[in-house]
Amino acid sequence: MRIAATAIGLLFALTAFSSHAQEPAASQWRFTETTLFDLVQNGYSIAAVTSGAARIGPSVEDTFFLQKTNSVFKCFETHAADAGSKRAATPFECYELTKPGATAPGK
Repeated sequence: MRIAATAIGLLFALTAFSSHAQEPAASQWRFTETTLFDLVQNGYSIAAVTSGAARIGPSVEDTFFLQKTNSVFKCFETHAADAGSKRAATPFECYELTKPGATAPGK
């Protein structure tokens, strides 16, 4: 339980680094083609969800933090600010927490 509380605290602290449009090379987050559905199917649990205004346009952005043992992902979903809109304004994106400066597999 203590590990989970520490991990959730870490995830909220990392929210400050959520500039996800083109993560810099030294970023701790690496883009992945994995979906939120895939992560949940592979045993990841949603540890936290935040919601706020998107950086671009009149949209709302939800950030999902998922964890399994020592592996962490964050996924973003942007919705139109119009409550009647059912479709996401931009594609759903997920990023994996990596050691800063780590490269993607195969690079």
